[in-house]
Order: sequence, then structure tokens, then C-alpha cells
Amino acid sequence: MVKVSIVIPTYNEEGNIRLLAKRINDALSSKDIEYELIFVDDHSTDATYKEIQEITKKYRAYLYLKKGKAHSLLEGFSYATYPYVCMIDADLQYPPESIPDMLKKIENNKVDIIVARRREYNTSFTRRIVSHTFQWFFGQVLHNLSFDVQSGLKVFRREIIKRISLNPTPWTFDLEFLVKARNAGYKIESYDIYFDNRYCGKSKVSLLQASLEIGIGALKVKLEDLEIVPFPPETIEKEGAGFHYKGNKFVNYNYLNFGESAFFRLTLQQIFLILTLIVVFFSIFLLNWKFALVTAFAVITFLYFSDIIFNLFLIYQSLSKKVEIEVVDRDVQEREDQYWPKYTIFCPLYKEWEVLPQFITAISRLEYPKNKLQVLLLLEEDDKKTIQKIQAYNLPFYFEVIIVPNSKPKTKPKALNYGLRFAKGKYSVIYDAEDFPDPKQLKKAVMAYEKVEPNVVCLQARLNFYNPYQNILTRVFTAEYSLWFDLVLTGLQSIKAPIPLGGTSNHFRTFDLYRLKGWDAFNVTEDCDLGMRLAKQGYLTALLDSETLEEANSDLSNWFSQRSRWIKGYIQTYFVHMRNPLAFMSNWRKPNFIPFQLVIGGKIFSLFVNPIMWLITFIYFIFRAEYGQLIESFFPAPIFYLGVVSMVFGNFLYLYYYMLGCAKHGYHDITKYVFLVPFYWLGMSFAAWVAIYGIIVKPYYWSKTVHGLHLNHNNVVKQAEVYLGEELVNGSFRPVLFDKEMLKSKVIAL
Repeated sequence: MVKVSIVIPTYNEEGNIRLLAKRINDALSSKDIEYELIFVDDHSTDATYKEIQEITKKYRAYLYLKKGKAHSLLEGFSYATYPYVCMIDADLQYPPESIPDMLKKIENNKVDIIVARRREYNTSFTRRIVSHTFQWFFGQVLHNLSFDVQSGLKVFRREIIKRISLNPTPWTFDLEFLVKARNAGYKIESYDIYFDNRYCGKSKVSLLQASLEIGIGALKVKLEDLEIVPFPPETIEKEGAGFHYKGNKFVNYNYLNFGESAFFRLTLQQIFLILTLIVVFFSIFLLNWKFALVTAFAVITFLYFSDIIFNLFLIYQSLSKKVEIEVVDRDVQEREDQYWPKYTIFCPLYKEWEVLPQFITAISRLEYPKNKLQVLLLLEEDDKKTIQKIQAYNLPFYFEVIIVPNSKPKTKPKALNYGLRFAKGKYSVIYDAEDFPDPKQLKKAVMAYEKVEPNVVCLQARLNFYNPYQNILTRVFTAEYSLWFDLVLTGLQSIKAPIPLGGTSNHFRTFDLYRLKGWDAFNVTEDCDLGMRLAKQGYLTALLDSETLEEANSDLSNWFSQRSRWIKGYIQTYFVHMRNPLAFMSNWRKPNFIPFQLVIGGKIFSLFVNPIMWLITFIYFIFRAEYGQLIESFFPAPIFYLGVVSMVFGNFLYLYYYMLGCAKHGYHDITKYVFLVPFYWLGMSFAAWVAIYGIIVKPYYWSKTVHGLHLNHNNVVKQAEVYLGEELVNGSFRPVLFDKEMLKSKVIAL
């Protein structure tokens, strides 16, 4: 049986409400609809109160008092007990006989709100004009609502009132209610009715007064139209954690606070600060353009120099201290199989079924009891081809296929959050589909957790590539990874600074992932963000002396797309964690704030500034006779010498760091390609501008990196076979002995 609570706001309606109650009863009883009447009187000065008291003796009706129509409605809704709610004016201008059909339309069409639309009028011409004008401008133009927004007859699901927050003025309930309900993802439709004159009495306020207040309220709603509406409990239970925003549905599968999420690009305070800085700079520029430019170049030069000193310190720390958590093979082999706890492996896959045989082989090579492994293949619901291909495989028993429902945002961290719901292991790790981890890595991680401090919640293994010699791009890419994972990150760990995690091979206690509330589904470099977030909460990341090999991007266009996504994620991470800088500075003894500024903020800043400074340097040396004196005037002596040191020694040191990274990793034959790094940096700067465009236009768009390109390159397949200790047989990898030393001789021959 359909049940509906009917809320009726009243003010001086003594001549209307008895007839209204009778018509409601006749209309609903004949359709076998159970109802309750909830009258909320706005302190009527006539006999309305007594009339309602008489009605409560005859019908299931209740009487309450409240000031103002909008507040009367909210008061009435709070007392509603049935799943559907109807609001109707008491003046009999709206036909209560339409309520059954409106309820039926909600049930049959899976609609959430039905708004009565006044099609035929028995009212004054002036009222019609005002009504149509309001509906067109404030409803359709301002809020894109093609409904009779001020209609006094609406039927809707009661849950809507519980989910959205309303703060109306006495006459502005309707528009705010419809806008916020739409933004919360509810479907709204219209139902045509005949609109009559008032049966008795007159309106409490004049048409002009009501229209003015409603119009002002419509503008206010437009300015405040930024509400995030979390899913109700029943939806969370069915679909997972998520929310609606401006009518769009997002399922992120975690409860991360929006202040810690990249869902919003910038806060209002950040926007205000950025605009203030821009205005201040251009104001100074207009007053004294030369002083403004001198100041700007001084700041840039100081930041360059600071970055040089900081990186020199990190490299020194890395070379002088052994900070990686080392677990020797002998200790691993001495542990009995029954000792090892359950381990969950997350592998997000999207349109990369070609590398699946390689991944299955990589996991099969892990020296971990297979009955203690849970490998979750996280597939996207719309990736039909990958799902079809995987269904054709005879997967090992410890593999599980998890289909991630198709929803916004479509990102790797969203898939990981969904997979976390199925994790059964005491420990968890993320591997990409093209990864080949050290066979002993899981065991080393378990034993490493026994050695580290209790506040270490993540172990990051080193990353490098199994196709470093495919082309020039993969060689330079390999040099970059060798510097980052073998020197920079170890330097950061030596001072217990925040470590930007790699996208793969980070190991967690599963319980800690729940404490950290998973990954930010809206950050396209979720690994970096998680590394910063755990540091802000007082936790640490430690580096594990183990290596995972993955595929170096060998296609320039593919690399450019991947790099722009990484930079976009770094930008997101920087602004998310600068919403509350004091969170990094709360404990001055922890070296969090300055490393964050230099490693995350400084790297982003340099990508945009580098081309400008290179261009100035080029012009200075090539066209010195014409422009040399002008350029020198922007660099006072202290800044000029600091800039020269940064340019000469800084660039030399950066290239030298790349060489050190290659040497430390054993890539001596790649060292000579380090001299191509400046061109690599230039490509990164172009990618940074694309990232800015992406932040503005498509902030959550995940630019998919194509994997498996090495499989189309005959020599690289041979290199990968040697490096990975694999033989390619009938399109699938099978395990053989892993002999890394063999690579050095065979690859040179290739």
C-alpha cells in the first residue's frame, strides 16, 4: 500500500481547509492510499486553528505551529512518517485529486519528485505574467530548471529532505529545494494541473512582495550552489561510499574528508590569495615595472639556488648513509612456510590485457606460499575486451577477478578503494600489470615490518625498468628513475621527510590503509598524495631494499600523456596539502614543510619557469651586444652571481646526479645519454602546460598509459626475456632462471 504524508502550511484559511481535507480524503481513499495530514499553522488570526482541531477528530491529522511558510513546511516534513511526502497549499488553487496520479508517476517511472505544472489558469492576467516570468528567468535561465518552480503542489520521496540541507527565507523554499535535490542526483518531472482562483480569503503577502523575496532568494541559491550531498546509508550499503554534486554522481568508495581530497581544485581562500598576489604584482608592475621584474627574478634565482643546495644535501645523505631496510636472503629462507601471513596484491587493469600473461608469470615467480596469496585483478566494468580475455584464461587459484562498477571518477585510486573492500591479507601491495617484482619482495616486506618503528606504515620498494635499452627515450627515462629511487628518495628517508610514493610496489599493513582512509579517488597521482597525507598524520614511509621492474615508456606521445598526468597530480597534491600549511608546520622538529615545498612545489614551479630562464640565457649569450646590458639590469650583482652559480654549477650538478644514479644502479652504458636530459626537461615543461589545461577542463581525467609496447619490439622482447629471466612461448611468459648478470653481456650484443 502506498503511504504519503501530506504537509499543509496554513495562515487564515478557515474557509478552505475543511473542504481541502475532504477532497484529499475522497481522492486518496478511493485509490486505497494511506495518508496523514500534517497542518502547520503560521499563527492565524481567524478560526483556522479551531477548524484544524475539528479536522483532527475526523481524519488522521496533526496540528503544529511555525512562523513563515517555508519554515512551516520544514517543520511539517520533520514530523512526516511515511515514505512519500506531499506539500500542498491550503487555498484550493491546486487540485488534491492530482495527488494519486503524481504518486503513481513516482512509483512507475522511478522519479523522485513530481512538480505540479500550472497549464490552465483561472487567475488574473498579471499573476500569470509574473508566474511565467519567474519560471523562465529564475528557474530556467538562472538554474536550468524547466519546471514550475514555485508550484504549491509537489510530491517527493521523504529521504530527500533528510539528505539535503535547506536554509530558506519564509518564501524561498521551493527553488532551493528543487536545485539541491537535482544536485543530489534526484530525478524531477512535471505533472500538468488546472490552477484555480483562491476559494476563500486572501494571500498573507502581496504578489510584489513575495516575488521580490523569491527573486532575491533565487540569486542567493545560485551563489550557494556548491553543496556536496553524501549518499544515504541504503545507497552506501548497495553501491559504496559516494556523493552527488551538481547533479553528478561520484562513487569514490572511501570517507576521505573533502579538505584532504582533490575533488575541489582550490579553496576560496587559495583563490583569494592567488588573485591577491597577481593583483599586487601587476600593481607594482604598473607603478615600477623594472622593480617588479627585478624582484621576480630575485625570487626565482633564490628558489633555484635553494633547490641546488637541498638536492646536494640529499645526494650526500644518500651516498653517506645506508637507509634502506635490508633483509638478507638467508634470513628469508630460514622462515618456515607456515610463518608467512596472508598477503593481498592489488593489480588495477584497464585495456591492457596484452601484458596479462607477463603479470601472471611475475606473480607466479614470487617466492611466497601461494595459499597465502590473494591477487585481486581490478577490472573496469566498461572494459569488455579485458574482461573477456581474462575469462578465457585459466587463472591460478589465488587470483580473483573484481569488476569495478562503472562510475565517476574513472581512476586507478577509485579502483584501489573498491578493491580494498575485498582485501583479506594482513599486508597489501600494489603492482601494475607490467610489473616484475623481486621474487622475495613480499617476504622481505613482512620481515622489514618487524624491524621498523611502529609509526612506519608504508614500505616503498625501488622501481626501475626491464627495457632500458629500447630507444633513446627509455634510456633517459631509466636515468631519471635511477636518480629518483636510488638517490633522492633515500636522501629524503635519511632525514625522515615525506616521501612521494611510487605508483607501485608500496607495501602496507592492510589495517593502516583503512586508517588512512584509502586513496584519494580524485587525485591522478594518488601515490604522491598518500605519501604526503601519511606524513602529515605523523606516520613514516621507509624504503625497502628490493626492486620492481616495469616498462619504460618508449613512445614519445605516450610518455608525454603519462607525464602530463603525473604533473597534474603533483599540482593537485600541492594545492590540497597547502590548504592548511600549519598541518605541515605544527611540529617544527619534523622536516616536513621545507622538503614538501622543494620536492613537490619546487619541481612544479621549475617546470613552468625553466623555459623562460633558458630563453633569457639564450638571448643573453647569442644577442649580448643588443640585449646583454638590458638583461643584466634586471639582475643586481648579488642576484647575478647567484644566478651564474645556479646556471653553471647547478646544471652541472643535476647532470652529475643523473650519472651517479646510473652508476649506482649499474647502468654505466646509459651514462652518456644523460647529456640529453635538458631536452627531456623541455618536454616535461610542455607537459606541465598540458597539465594546467587538464586541471581546468578535466581535473579527474585519467590519461591512460599504454603498456606492452616492448612486446612489439623484437630486440626488446629478447632484452626483457634476459632481464626478467623469462622465455616468450606462444605469446605467454613462463618462468626460467633469473640471471641479471647475463643481461649485461647479451644486451650489449643486441
